[in-house]
Amino acid sequence: MPNKIVLIVIAVLIIGAMLFGNKKVRVLPVLMKQLQVFKNAKTDKTSIWDIICFIILPIALAALIAIGFGCVVDDNLAGVLTTVFAFVFTVLFGFAAILVGKLDSNNEIEKQVVGETFVSIMSSNILLLIAAIVSIVIIITNNETSRLVLSIIIYSFSFMIIMLLLMISKRTFIIYCSNKK
Repeated sequence: MPNKIVLIVIAVLIIGAMLFGNKKVRVLPVLMKQLQVFKNAKTDKTSIWDIICFIILPIALAALIAIGFGCVVDDNLAGVLTTVFAFVFTVLFGFAAILVGKLDSNNEIEKQVVGETFVSIMSSNILLLIAAIVSIVIIITNNETSRLVLSIIIYSFSFMIIMLLLMISKRTFIIYCSNKK
């Protein structure tokens, strides 16, 4: 049987070719578009505070939980998380389909909010898929260092998704309230 490291390198190369070699499945542009959502409406510049709250702090909190508190994701939690991630993905995907109909609004602010909300939903779905895959990988991993790193990734993505869900909820509320007038 080949060395595990060689198999991992081959698997990573295959995954890289599948994800980055085919334009139809490249998700990096969607995630880059999410960074544009983190703009200050008044200055039209990227909000450093948004970057800190939506990216940096979730990573820091994940590292604190996994390293500081020693809460490494075990097989049981990984299985539960995979199910939760799949469920949330399904709900968000359905909500995105409904939201697409609102992109035809005549109100420019509403149109922008709907567009940014749609981008956040798609970004959340990408993070959910990656987190589900990492959860599955954790189940088949025996190396403690690998489990620690994968736990930090899962926790980071989970907190990022929670922040995006809160933003999506708030924006949906704004869209709803603007239609009530």
